[in-house]
Amino acid sequence: MQILSIVLSGLFVTGSLLHAQEARLVDAAFLHGLRVEAARNHPAARSAGLAAPAAALDIRAVRLWDDPMVGLSFMAAEKEMRKDDGDIRLSFELPLPKRGLYAANLQKAEAIRRAEIENARGSSLEVGSAAARDAIELALADETILLQAAQLRWLGSMAENARQQAINPAATGVDALRLESELARENEILAAARRTRDSLAGSLNLRLGRPLASPWPLLRLAAGPAPIPVATAEIARISKHNPRVRSMREMASSATAETIIAHRERQPQLSLAADANFYSGGTFRELGIGVRMSLPYFNRTSYDARVQSSQVREKAAVSDIETVRLEVAARVLAAVAEAANAAAQARAYAGEIYERSLQATQAVEDAWISSKSSLTDLLDSNRQVFAVRLEQRRLIALQRVALEELELLVPDPR
Repeated sequence: MQILSIVLSGLFVTGSLLHAQEARLVDAAFLHGLRVEAARNHPAARSAGLAAPAAALDIRAVRLWDDPMVGLSFMAAEKEMRKDDGDIRLSFELPLPKRGLYAANLQKAEAIRRAEIENARGSSLEVGSAAARDAIELALADETILLQAAQLRWLGSMAENARQQAINPAATGVDALRLESELARENEILAAARRTRDSLAGSLNLRLGRPLASPWPLLRLAAGPAPIPVATAEIARISKHNPRVRSMREMASSATAETIIAHRERQPQLSLAADANFYSGGTFRELGIGVRMSLPYFNRTSYDARVQSSQVREKAAVSDIETVRLEVAARVLAAVAEAANAAAQARAYAGEIYERSLQATQAVEDAWISSKSSLTDLLDSNRQVFAVRLEQRRLIALQRVALEELELLVPDPR
C-alpha cells in the first residue's frame, strides 16, 4: 500500500467531497443574502429602524405658531362705574413667530432624522456582518470536519495495515496498538468539531431569526483568496459611505441649527393683543388692539451663555466627524493589511509549503517502508500535511472575515 497516495486522496479529495455533498459556496452573493436576512429579522436592526420614523414625526411636531392665549376677568366696582367702563373683560394674545426660528427648528429636526437613518443603516450592517462572519466560521468548520474525516480514513487504513503486519511472528504489534490509540484520539477530535459546527449553526440561526434547530447545508469556502481592495481607494470612500461618519455629519448640521436657534430665541417676542370690555347687562363698551413685546435684556447673560455653548458644541461636532473618519480609516488600513497577509499566506500554503510537506512525507514513507523510519515519524509527517492543508483553509476564512470588516466599514452601495 502506498501511503502517499492515501495521504493525497485523503487531503485533495476534500474539494470533490464538498461538491458531491452539494456544498454551498460562501461567496459575496451568499453573504449578501445573509446580511439582508439578518437586517430584516434581527431585533437590534428592527429597533434601530424605528428611530427614523419617530424622528420623521418629530419634524411634523415643529410649530410655526405658538398657541394663542385668551383671558376672562371681572371688575368689582360701583354699579355706575361698571355701567360706564364695563365689568367683563375678554382678552386675546397671539405670539408672532420669531424670524428664522421655525426654519432653524425644522433644519435641526430634519438633520436628526437623517442621522437616525444612518444609525439604523449602521445597525443593520453590524448585525449583517456578524451573520456573515458566523457563516464563514461555519464553512471553515465544515471543511475542518471533512479534512478530519479524511485523516481518520487514512489512520484506519494504516491501522489495518499494521494489524496485517502484526500477524508476522517476528512483529511486536506495537505499531498497531499505537495506531488504534491515534484513531480513538482523532475520533474524539472529529466529534468535538461536529459539536462546534452545531453551535455555530445555532448561533447563525439566532442572528437570522430562524428556529434554533434549522438545518444548514454543507458550506465551503473559495479555493483561493479573493482580490484585495486598494486601501487608499477605500479610505477615499469613507466620507460618502460609512454610516457613522454620515451620521456625525448630520449631527453637526443639527448643532449648527441649534446655534441658530439660540440666536433667534434671544430676539424680543412680539405678540398681537386684543382686549374687549362688556357690561354684564349685555352691552359692548370698548375694544383695544395692540402689540406686546418681551424685554430679553434682563436675561441677556443667560441668552448669551446658550449661544456660546451652542457654538462650542457645533465646533466639537465638526471635530468629531474627522475623529470618526480617522478611526474608520485606521480600521480600513488594518483590514486591508490583514486581508493581504492572509491571501499571501494562503497562496504559499497551497503552493510551496504544501509541496515541501508532501515531499517530506514521501521521504518518510520510503524510509518507513524499508524499516528505516519509525511510526512516530510517519504520523508526524502526516500531521504536518494535514496541518498545512487546514491552515490554508483557515487563512482563506481569515481573509474573507477581513473583507467582511471592510464591507462593514465602507459598504458598497446596492
